[in-house]
Amino acid sequence: MYCSNCGAQLNEGSNFCHVCGQAAGALIKKEKTPAVNEPKGNPTPVLVWGILGLAFALSGPISFLGIIFSCIGRGKAAEYVDRYGDESKQATVGRNLSKAGLIVGIVMTVLFVLYCLFMVGLFGYFIRNIPNYR
Repeated sequence: MYCSNCGAQLNEGSNFCHVCGQAAGALIKKEKTPAVNEPKGNPTPVLVWGILGLAFALSGPISFLGIIFSCIGRGKAAEYVDRYGDESKQATVGRNLSKAGLIVGIVMTVLFVLYCLFMVGLFGYFIRNIPNYR
């Protein structure tokens, strides 16, 4: 039971509120509901992993790390939504940065691999065609 005057929780069978002294007739029974402004979890890790994912995805030679970090960011975003039921702006931005990091990371990794293959082929071409100086 809760006091209708101050909202304090009362023991069953109380005749008066121990906080404000309100009479038992004014007591109401209700289940405790979470406060509207109850703090939620911290969405900052989602945002941080999203930023790291996108930053490393744009880095070229280590863009595969962007793929890994972006996957972690997407997992953290899903975990945040599962735990708290909704997304804050930071979690939404982090999830979107992770998605962008994942896409950019895949594209940059493929381009880097193609670049490496091209350079190996070009190096082989020059090695075969250099005249022998004896």
